[in-house]
Amino acid sequence: MSTMDYFRSATQGLHKDLTEAIKDLSNEQLHFRPLDKGSHIAFLIWHDIRTEDLVINSLQQKKTPVWNAEGWDKKLGMDPKSQGTGMTAEQAAAVRINDLQGFLQYMASVFKATDAFLAGLKDEDLSEVRDYPMLGKRSLFQLIGGVVLSHGSSHLGEIWYIKGLLGLKGSPV
Repeated sequence: MSTMDYFRSATQGLHKDLTEAIKDLSNEQLHFRPLDKGSHIAFLIWHDIRTEDLVINSLQQKKTPVWNAEGWDKKLGMDPKSQGTGMTAEQAAAVRINDLQGFLQYMASVFKATDAFLAGLKDEDLSEVRDYPMLGKRSLFQLIGGVVLSHGSSHLGEIWYIKGLLGLKGSPV
């Protein structure tokens, strides 16, 4: 198995797990804040998917993010530019996903765009280094492995933990 085969398979698995983790949540469950201080699931999933969208589509491919290109900011009544990094706890708590089905459609569009991008890469492409705003110099290997997979998996773990606090099944394992 090549590195790109692994990255593509792992990303597809992460995308499936993220979708499964939130698809049946109620509005109350989606916005529950542990101890009334922590981030809620809606913020975590919004932040993670917006980050993947920005990094893969905007920073790497110089395209308009799916969020804006498909008008999801307007459809969901959310900020057209922010993605959560640097927000205060109060700002993060104020992020609301009021249309989960619409947000799931946005997620599917981002996942499709990411998969199409990854499908076009070869292992030798992974050593390309660029200087990214806010991220600094990173190889494509670091971008996919770190920002997409590691960052996404970290937030998935948080989502599973919060679901456990709510008495729901977290990790499927």
